[in-house]
Amino acid sequence: MSIYLAFIYSLLISEMILFLVLIFPLPNKLHKIKKHFISALDYIAYKNETTKIVSRSIFVFILLMFIDSIKKLDNISITSVMSKANDIYGQQNFANEFGSGQLESIKASINKSEYYREKFFAQRNMYLTGFTLFLCFMILRTIQITNELLSGLSKQSESTKPTGSLTEEELKKKIAEYEEKIDSLSKKILLEDETI
Repeated sequence: MSIYLAFIYSLLISEMILFLVLIFPLPNKLHKIKKHFISALDYIAYKNETTKIVSRSIFVFILLMFIDSIKKLDNISITSVMSKANDIYGQQNFANEFGSGQLESIKASINKSEYYREKFFAQRNMYLTGFTLFLCFMILRTIQITNELLSGLSKQSESTKPTGSLTEEELKKKIAEYEEKIDSLSKKILLEDETI
């Protein structure tokens, strides 16, 4: 079980680092690098068949570990409730079913420290695997959102670029032409108003 926990720990740490890299804001100059990184992650997560199979099998493996940890935690709780119920009803019911030597061995096996240790391990495993599953979903969604954001930013930067590069003199000439047109149109409007 320790190999599995080491695997979960390493996966959890790598997912947290990846998540922080994805959400960390970068200057505009580094958007191309981030976009390339996101497109590579998008390819790995959604388009490459081999990594799809591997990532889905890892996800199923972690899901099974999560379900197993919930089942163990439930079994530990049931065992605790049964032992408390047996203490409430007294040892007379046990004495009818077991001999006195067997009763003492059962009592010795129900040890509080053992119970708390097992409960702690089951809860720890449940939290680790649950958080790992949650981060898997969060990373996939963050990749999608970041990819959409970066493509939107690139479209926006392309639309704000001028189509042709005009020199300062050409701009001054165009401004002068438009000012002349405005003056001539305003004179026409004034002349039409006077005739009415």
